[in-house]
Amino acid sequence: MRYFEDFNVGDSKTFKDTYTFTEEEIIEVGQRWDPQPFHVDKEAAKQSMFGGLVAASTHVFAAYCRIGVMELPTAAVSALGFNNLKMLTPVRPGDVLRKTETVLEARLSNSRPDCGILSMQADLHNQRNELVFTAETAFIIRCKP
Repeated sequence: MRYFEDFNVGDSKTFKDTYTFTEEEIIEVGQRWDPQPFHVDKEAAKQSMFGGLVAASTHVFAAYCRIGVMELPTAAVSALGFNNLKMLTPVRPGDVLRKTETVLEARLSNSRPDCGILSMQADLHNQRNELVFTAETAFIIRCKP
C-alpha cells in the first residue's frame, strides 16, 4: 500500500500492468455508454473519420482508472478533479495501454490532518508508444497510520 509519504514531487512511475482493448468490449461499452456508430458497428465505423472501430472516451478513462490499481494499491480517499484531460489518439481493438504517473505537487491537507493532497500528471501510451490520453489529476490520499 502506498501512502502520502511514499510520494515525492518529481517521482515518475510507469506501471507494468497494462490494459488490452478487445473488439467485443469496445462494442459492449459503446452500446451501454456511448452508442455512436464508430463504437458499436464495425461496418459503419469503416465509413467514419476513424476508418474503423474505436473505443469510447469513457472506456479509455475507465482503463486509466484501472491500470496500476492491483499492481501497486494506493491509500486513496477521493479524487478531487481532473484538469487538461485529453484524448489524443484513437484506441482500437488490440491496443495495449500502459500508464505513467508523475507527481506534480504534494502537500498535507489543511482540513484532514490524516491525509495529504497529491497532484499527478497521468499519461497513457499504446504499444506503438503513441500518447493516447493525458490528464492532470488531484486526489486525497491517507497518510501512514
